[in-house]
Amino acid sequence: MAGPGPGACAPRRSGGAWSGSGDAAVRIGERGLERGRPAEGQPPDADPVVLVLIHPDTKTALTGPLHCPRSRIHGAWTDPYRLLIHALAGRTIDPDLTLEA
Repeated sequence: MAGPGPGACAPRRSGGAWSGSGDAAVRIGERGLERGRPAEGQPPDADPVVLVLIHPDTKTALTGPLHCPRSRIHGAWTDPYRLLIHALAGRTIDPDLTLEA
């Protein structure tokens, strides 16, 4: 399997396990990550997780609620993941984005 092309960034490993609460690093596409915030009141072991993608700096919602399989959660959100978000790369998130399998 080929790795990322020249100049591309990709997460090498998770920053830490996601406990089911707090923000999560959510895989979008092959190499991108976004910051996901789970819905309040949801059990920590929910699968799929209902979350919204948020901008890591402004904390504003970028999407409506999405159903995200736990397999798409890379780990707990940490600031270094910010380098892999769509906005920093000058891309927008598809308004029809779905995270389901």
